[in-house]
Amino acid sequence: MGQRMPDVPIEYGSDCLLKFNAGETPMYLYARFSKLEKCPAAVSTPPNDRMFKLTQAPGAPCLWAYDTATWYIWMEFIAFPVSTRLHILHRPSGDNYFTNQVMAYIDEGHVFTNEYNACGLQVGAIGGIGVVTWNPQATKLLKDINMKKAADLFMELRPLVNGKLVYKFCRLQDATNISILFEPD
Repeated sequence: MGQRMPDVPIEYGSDCLLKFNAGETPMYLYARFSKLEKCPAAVSTPPNDRMFKLTQAPGAPCLWAYDTATWYIWMEFIAFPVSTRLHILHRPSGDNYFTNQVMAYIDEGHVFTNEYNACGLQVGAIGGIGVVTWNPQATKLLKDINMKKAADLFMELRPLVNGKLVYKFCRLQDATNISILFEPD
């Protein structure tokens, strides 16, 4: 069904001044992955087409993580060298399913490409893409199409290999189903 888009303001956390202006660092980021291919020796299916809510780490304002007994997924802005890293670790096996370090501070909606391209020791998946958002992009799209956030509005996001994104907004009550092909700047 997707991620709810309630009419509440974005929650801000501690300042990560590497990327955001003071007072504008989001407390939560949302990561999605697709097209990850399971390696033969991997014990778990890759987490394709799921939304993960990453929370800003206490004391580390430029690091966000989804931390459970099964998956540890994190994104961070790194001061030196200037870069952004997105990573998936499967905790029970110790296998890594996704990693990408981009030598810049990415903007919302950047499509990451998995650097794992061959199965091997501690590699659970190869190929695939991931995207991280924090909601201003979706909020602006809704405003542009004259639609408001609401408790019964859902958003799905699908990254495409070519760097474009497909946003889908759905509301069951009035059978709204809108898909938008979005090309980040």
